[in-house]
Amino acid sequence: MSTQPPLSPVHFAPGATVSRREFLYYLWAASLAMFMAEAGGAVLWFALPRFKVGGLFRIGIDDVPPPDSAPKAYDAGPFWLVHVGEAAASDSRHPSGFATRPGVIALYKICVHLGCLYQWKPTNDRFQCPCHGSKYLKDGTRVYKPANRDLDRYFVQAVDADGNILAATKAGDANADPEAGQPIPIPPSAVALIVDTGRRIPGRRNDGPGTVPD
Repeated sequence: MSTQPPLSPVHFAPGATVSRREFLYYLWAASLAMFMAEAGGAVLWFALPRFKVGGLFRIGIDDVPPPDSAPKAYDAGPFWLVHVGEAAASDSRHPSGFATRPGVIALYKICVHLGCLYQWKPTNDRFQCPCHGSKYLKDGTRVYKPANRDLDRYFVQAVDADGNILAATKAGDANADPEAGQPIPIPPSAVALIVDTGRRIPGRRNDGPGTVPD
């Protein structure tokens, strides 16, 4: 029966040797590490934003999602359009002191924690960030850390056929004025919404305990 000759050592430096088997193991480990790094980069490529902000977006009333329906993402703009209905406004998952009201809001697509693109989870009826797990209700209220404030909102106007402004988002500091950034109603004579992505209202500080499970 033939015997296999012993694997000869591979020299890396004077006085230091490893066997070929060890060398192949190190090579495999390095390849695996490179693959994992590339995979992580791919995840970040899809999770991080790749759009420009700043500009006006006109949305016809017929394109506004119905009250309490799923939020609508606008690929051409960095926002989700949400029509908060009575059910969403009275959602018991709102933290104490963070109630909202019915109306339309435009939520900035970026998670306020570290800037990833959060996603809508219809089975849980909430938004969730794939990077670190922050969770938000339909109206952008933060209900699970590590985010420590609500989602940012854009300035929205409801206009009639002549371009007259019928309703508009109240600007200001949401931490000092609870009306700042609140949803706006859609008047019966409104024909379109104008979302101004050059005017953003930062979300309210919200670092209390989570109100939804992990």
